[in-house]
Amino acid sequence: MKNVLWVMVTVAVLALLVKLGWWQLQRASEKQQLQLQYQQRANETIQWPLPPQQDWRGYRLETAGKWLSERSLLLDNQVFQGRVGYRWLVPLQMSPTEPWLLVDLGFVVAPTQRDELPTLPPLPNASVVVGRLLQPQPNRMSDQLWPEVGVATRVQALNWQQLEAHFQHSVVAGLLWLEQPQQLGFVRPWQPINMAPEKHQAYAAQWFGLALAWLITVALLWRKTANGKEGMANASLIGE
Repeated sequence: MKNVLWVMVTVAVLALLVKLGWWQLQRASEKQQLQLQYQQRANETIQWPLPPQQDWRGYRLETAGKWLSERSLLLDNQVFQGRVGYRWLVPLQMSPTEPWLLVDLGFVVAPTQRDELPTLPPLPNASVVVGRLLQPQPNRMSDQLWPEVGVATRVQALNWQQLEAHFQHSVVAGLLWLEQPQQLGFVRPWQPINMAPEKHQAYAAQWFGLALAWLITVALLWRKTANGKEGMANASLIGE
C-alpha cells in the first residue's frame, strides 16, 4: 500500500512540475506573437471612435479632446528603474456623449509616506494627442479597483466596469500611451508587455529542472530503500 501511495505522489508531483514548465513555454509563445503584433502595427493608424469588440493593441491614434484633470488616476504598485511609484492616467473627453479614453502620462515616483500623493503638474484644457493603444490584461492576483480619493484617485487595478461606476461615465477598455505632446506628464517607458518571452522561457527551464531533480531524488531514494532491503535479507540468511 505504501509503495502504491509513493508512486502516486511521485507521478503527481512530476506531472505538476512538467505542466508548469509547458505553461510557461505557452506564455512565452503568446508573448512572442504579441511582440510581433506590436512591431507590425507600429506605423499603422486607427481612427476614433475605436471599433468595439476588436483588438486594437499597438495601433497609433491621433485625436483631440478635453483633459479631465480632476478625474486623474494614480495606478499603484508600479516600478521603474528600481523606484516605486504610480502611473498617472488622465481621462480624455472627445465629446460629452462619447466614452472617455484614459491617457498614460507616465511614471511618477511615490512619496516616502503612504498617506501622501505625488504632486502632479497642471494640464492644458485640451490637446491634440498622438500615441499608441494598449489593452492591459486583468491583474490575476487582484482585479479590484479599491479607489482612494484624494488630489488624484489612487487605484490598485484597472477594472473597467468598476471604473465606469466610479466615474459614472462610460470608459474605453484600454489606454493611450502618449507620444505627443512630449512635454506633458512624466517619463513614459514603452512597456506593452509586462514580462518578456525570455523570462517565461527561463521560468520554464526552472520548472523542467525541478522535474528532473525530483526524478533523480526519487530514483536515489528508491535505490537506497532497495539496497537496504537486500542487506536485511542477506543478514537474515547468514543468521540462519
